[in-house]
Amino acid sequence: MVTVLAIGGAELLAMIVLSVWGAVKLPPEARVPVHWGGRWGNFQTKRAGLIAYPVVGAFLFVFLVVVGLTVPTHGNKALTPTIFLPIVLCIILLTQVRAIDQARRGPEAGPSR
Repeated sequence: MVTVLAIGGAELLAMIVLSVWGAVKLPPEARVPVHWGGRWGNFQTKRAGLIAYPVVGAFLFVFLVVVGLTVPTHGNKALTPTIFLPIVLCIILLTQVRAIDQARRGPEAGPSR
């Protein structure tokens, strides 16, 4: 559990650092893609887009830790919900990296190949 929390915390810290980097490096008019809520092509303002990823990451961090501490595992540590914590945060972090790259290139650039 301690290892999972340490890895999840490091990923959450990386999201925060990446958002700060994006706030410094992206132009003020940049639009950051946030493709949640069932809509593709949802570009938010720079501030909203950079805040969204760490906020969602922090929410999922707390949620998965609380669920992991309250759900009985009956001795089977391999199936605790906290095992998904680093995986979920890694996916969000990679999505954030790609979103900032897209914001840097502009929404009209389209996906890179």
